[in-house]
Order: sequence, then structure tokens, then C-alpha cells
Amino acid sequence: TPSPPTSPKKGRSLNKVKSPGTVRRLSMKMKKLPELRRKLSLRNPRPRGQEGGTSPSETRKESSNVISRYHLDSSVASQPGLPRAKAAGKGGYLSDGDSPELPAKAGARAEPEDGENGLDVGAFRPYSCGETPPRCGQHISGLVSVHLHGVRDLKPPRAEAREVFCVLQVDAANRARTALLPCKTAFLGLNHTFNLELEGARHLKVIVFSWDPTSCRNRLCCHGTVVLPHIFRGCRAQQLAVRLQPRGVLYSKFTLVEQWDSPGEREPRVFGVELGQLVEREKTATKVPLLIQKCVAEIEKRGLKVVGLYRLCGSAAVKKELRDAFERDSAAVTLSEQLYPDINVITGILKDYLRELPTPLITPTLYHVVLEAMAKRPPRAPPGERDAVTLLDCLPDVEKATLTRLLDHLSLVASFHDFNRMNSQNIAVCFGPVLLTQNQELRRSGTGTGTGNRSYAHCEDIASAVDFKRHIEVLHYLLQAWP
Repeated sequence: TPSPPTSPKKGRSLNKVKSPGTVRRLSMKMKKLPELRRKLSLRNPRPRGQEGGTSPSETRKESSNVISRYHLDSSVASQPGLPRAKAAGKGGYLSDGDSPELPAKAGARAEPEDGENGLDVGAFRPYSCGETPPRCGQHISGLVSVHLHGVRDLKPPRAEAREVFCVLQVDAANRARTALLPCKTAFLGLNHTFNLELEGARHLKVIVFSWDPTSCRNRLCCHGTVVLPHIFRGCRAQQLAVRLQPRGVLYSKFTLVEQWDSPGEREPRVFGVELGQLVEREKTATKVPLLIQKCVAEIEKRGLKVVGLYRLCGSAAVKKELRDAFERDSAAVTLSEQLYPDINVITGILKDYLRELPTPLITPTLYHVVLEAMAKRPPRAPPGERDAVTLLDCLPDVEKATLTRLLDHLSLVASFHDFNRMNSQNIAVCFGPVLLTQNQELRRSGTGTGTGNRSYAHCEDIASAVDFKRHIEVLHYLLQAWP
């Protein structure tokens, strides 16, 4: 039988749909979508022979072409109880990839939003470091894979901040982060994997922030720390339920893919080395380590007028880079402003070096000599300049030369206190605990042996606060009396 008169017109309509064109142009004809769907048999199947010359096989072929070309979003279903024509009229079935993804309706089959279903919580070992992670003398180097499954019992962000993101820190240096993620339920699904190359690492910290669009600031939601050498002790993979602070549990998997020789296992060359041994190896004429000479010279060159000098901390990552450079070859290190524009990195390295000296620069002997001089000084009388210089005669040559150079530098910094706000008192607060070891009096008296361990520990806790104050007083006395 001949085809109905309308068949060519319908054929042209199909060809028009098949012709190339952007999805946005097609979306402009959404008002005709019910008729188009009927023609293409995408929703309501027609009785056999309804279109005359267009056979069912041809119709399926045409429909397949449209689906493959325009990426039909079949995950979006109409709401139950609504007529199909009305649901189609809302649009959203054809997507060109630029449009925002539409949330799946009740009739669609999709994974649960919380992502917790299907996660075997019992397979994760509970892990907690508390609010303050323990000190770790070991370190690890290698390639570590970190897979974050999700966070349960997350502290909900503010109503206006419904997006969160995670940051991974290794020894206080940012190493990785996720994108902004919607936080709508009590379980935050992450499903992120990071491969981190670690060198002498100790702690890995996961921090969850929420983004507040009104104030354009990141707000801390929770955080948790993992001691890496501990979790890889005896195994290369761990599934941990990390307890977060102030609340929350992070389900994660840590895998040591490849382990390398740690640089910390090599013998240190600068940091933590006896002062005399380092000066003898470097063969410096001034008997002052190259690190101190270079740091002090650069600080005096461009840092004397920096507000809060020696109080602010520089970048941990840049400090580690500079530290490694000194460990490799102190003579080759250049502290130019182009390489290290932040002067706080250089001041931080200097303080770290002095803090890690096996023997404090202000030795117990000098400490008590200064205390005696302070006790003999008449009330309200300024310390004599000669007295301050002669006090250092009790030190060995290398320690005396190094401390003399350092006190010259700190006195110069204090003379610029109108600019940097660092007078001798403020400098003493910063350097007192660095140049002196805590509880020197207790160590000198030899307590804490035999059955007196408990009493020694108790005395150590009580005396630490007293020592801290005296350390400041001793260094302040030296700075005031220094010529």
C-alpha cells in the first residue's frame, strides 16, 4: 500500500534531527519534544505500522543515531504521578556536557549519595593520635598511595557553606588536596587516591575545610594525623579508621608502594652535629659554622627592618629544601633574595640549627656563671660591658667565637627595634629556649637516677616553667651588657 501523504514530511523531520547541529539549538525546540519523542519512539512505543513507510527497525536505527550523537541522559526519570508530556516539557534529557548535572530523581537507579553503603567498616582498624600527635624519631622515604574512602560523622559546615575539601599535609607541608565536594549528609564520600613521594617523612595530616562563599574564607571542620613509620611497621598496607578532631572518622587505605633509603639514615653533616666537629670539617678561619655566617650576613643585609623578625615562621617546605642544601654542601649555598625572598625562612633555619645542637650554645657552665653575676649585681645597676665579655671566657674557643658572633648579631637586631619591634627583651623570649637546654639545673645536680625516677619526672615538670623564665633572664642580661 502507498505511504500516507504525511510520510515524506515525517522523513524530513527525522533527517532534520539527524543533521549536524549543536545541542543548544536542539534544546530551543524543547517545546516540540513530546512530538519528537513520539516520532523517535524514545518513550511511548507506537503500534506497528503507525508511521506508514518507516519500519520499526529503521526507527530503532534513527533513535540509536540520535542517542550516540547527542548523549541522551537516560538517568533522569520523571517524577512518579506526573504525565510524561509534562515531565518532558521541563527539559534536561539532552545534554551537551556543558550543562550542570541534574540530580537523579527517585525513580533513577544510582549510587547512594552518602557512599557509605557497600563500605565494609569492620575491615578498617581504629586509629587515633589524639589532639597532639606523638613525637616520632623514625622516618620513612618512598612512594605512598593514600586512598580516602570517606568521612563519617563529619561536623556539618554552616548553612551557607555546603562545600568542603580535604588537604593532605606531610610534616606540616601541603602536598595534595581534593576539589570542592558537596556535603549534604552525615557521610562525606571522597573516593580520592593520591600518590605521594616522601623523603624522611614522619606525619601525614588530613584536614577538612569548608568553603564559606560569604566571607570567602576556608573554615576548619576537622583534622587527623597518622604517624607513617608506625603504620608501616611489619606491613605495607593498612586500612585505617582514623579518628578526627573534634569529631569524625576518616576511612582510608595507606599503601607503601615503594620504599627508598631514607636520607635521615645517612649520617648528618650539619644539623645535630657537635659544633667543634663541624667547624673542624669546614675549616673556617673564624671558627664559626658556615650556616651561621651565611644566615646572619643575609639577615643583616635585608632583614633588620622586618617587623617581627625571628618571631614569624617561614614555609616548612622551603625550610626543608634549604636544610637539605646545607646538609649537602654548606659552602655551595647561596641565600639570595631571588632564591629565598622570605627572610623568615632564613631566620627559621638558623633557629632550627641552634635548637638541634647536641650541646647548647649557652652551656650549663656559662648559664650558672651568668646567674651568679646577676645575683652579685647591685639592684637597678646596669650590667657592665666588660663583665659580659669576660663571662664567655669559660667556654671553649669554638663555642666562644660562635656565641660572640651571634650576640653581636642579636644586639644589632635589637638596635633596630623602632622598625622591627624586637628589643632585647623580645629577642630573649625568642632565643632563650633555643640557646639553653631545659632543666639544666636538674641535669647538673644528677637527680633522676635509681628509685628517684618518679620524683625526677615530677620535678622536671615543675622546673620547666621556672627554667623558661630564667633562660630569658640570662639571655636578656647578656644582651643588655653586650658592647
